[in-house]
Amino acid sequence: MPNNLCVKSAARIILSIACILMIMMNINAQAQCDKLPMAEDGIIRYSVIEVVPEYLDEYLPLALEVGEVSMMTEPGGLAMYPTASKEDSCHITILEIYASQNAYKAHITSPHFQKYKQGTLHMVKSLQLLDQEPLNPAMSIKSETNEIYRHN
Repeated sequence: MPNNLCVKSAARIILSIACILMIMMNINAQAQCDKLPMAEDGIIRYSVIEVVPEYLDEYLPLALEVGEVSMMTEPGGLAMYPTASKEDSCHITILEIYASQNAYKAHITSPHFQKYKQGTLHMVKSLQLLDQEPLNPAMSIKSETNEIYRHN
């Protein structure tokens, strides 16, 4: 007989993958707003989140919703790519790229982000915001299609 904890973990991983795939397909199917170019004060960040296990099923739809709404409505939100650890589905990492400091401020003061933040405070065990420096600044996201290309 399988361990009940393993079955729950497997079910959460499958649910996480299904939610991420559904959101990614939905984002691709819906029109995103036109994106701003990356400015000198742009932000590249990993948000590393540990979710309290008993809240994971409730947390994931809220996190995916805020990412979807952000990409559709925020010109300065260039990328929001959530992932779950293969080893522990309660460890979520989101790659976030903002065109500027002002774009990030607009994101965190938006109604959809505030709804997410206030609604998930009790679900998050830990949060780290890890700002990054690009190793190759000549690479960027092309605003019209969000494709990565190399500057000449």
